[in-house]
Order: sequence, then C-alpha cells, then structure tokens
Amino acid sequence: MATCQLCGEETDSTTKTKIEGAVLQVCDSCAEMGEKVKTKSKKKKRKKKKKSRRRRKRNEEVLINDYGKKVKEARESKQLSIMELADDLNEKESLLKKIEQQELKPEKSLAQKLEKKFNLELYTIPEAWDQETDSGDSRSATLGDVAEVKED
Repeated sequence: MATCQLCGEETDSTTKTKIEGAVLQVCDSCAEMGEKVKTKSKKKKRKKKKKSRRRRKRNEEVLINDYGKKVKEARESKQLSIMELADDLNEKESLLKKIEQQELKPEKSLAQKLEKKFNLELYTIPEAWDQETDSGDSRSATLGDVAEVKED
C-alpha cells in the first residue's frame, strides 16, 4: 500500500501529479486538483560488446616477411617511379615509400591493389609444418650436456 503525499491517506495506487508547481505521488481524489505528469518509461540500455580486431582467425592471411622488397622489385621491373605508381593506384607517394622500406604495413585494400598491379602475393596463409630431425641420435639432452661443472 502507498501513502498519498498530499492528504496522507493509504491507497492501493498513487498517481504522479503536478499540484501548484510541486510534483507529488497522490491518491485518485487528490489527483483531480492538479495535472497528471507523464512519466518516461525507463528502457535499459544494453552494452555492446566490442569485437577484438587483434584476434587472428585460423587460416587468416598474414603479410609476407619481405613485402617491401617484393613491391620495390616489381615496381622497378616495370620501370615505374614511385610517383607514377602512386598516381596509378591513387595513393600517396610517401605511403608507398614507407611500404617499400617496410616502415609501414599496407592495409589489405592497398595490398590487393599492389598484388593486382604487379601480379604478386603479399598476403599468404601461414602453414604449419613439422621439422624432422635426421641426426640418427635418439637420446635426449641430460643435465651434464647443459650444465657447466666446476672442478675443485
């Protein structure tokens, strides 16, 4: 049970009403003395989870190690200057210089432009491989192989 804030009467329900500038929770009979106040419905906002871009999916392509060297060699083999290549790809000359010097990794879209232009592969899928040892010796290392022994 609720109590009317104006007359003090116990009531089943109260109504938010503005009476002479004051907003009060009042009973139905007192509510007639003022204007009913519209209440905003409270909606709970859901927090969006941020997706991590750093996580690499399995079989995701990675940039090859010597991408700058490959781009420079391909550009020089076509006898293009960096300025001509920049104009052709609609990219900044300084950006291409930094990529060739491997100071900057190209974004996927730019790498695709370069791959198409020069018919080369800058992004590749890393492969897992097993390295076989063919030493003929199947023994494991012992403490004596690793530690230095002091002699008195």
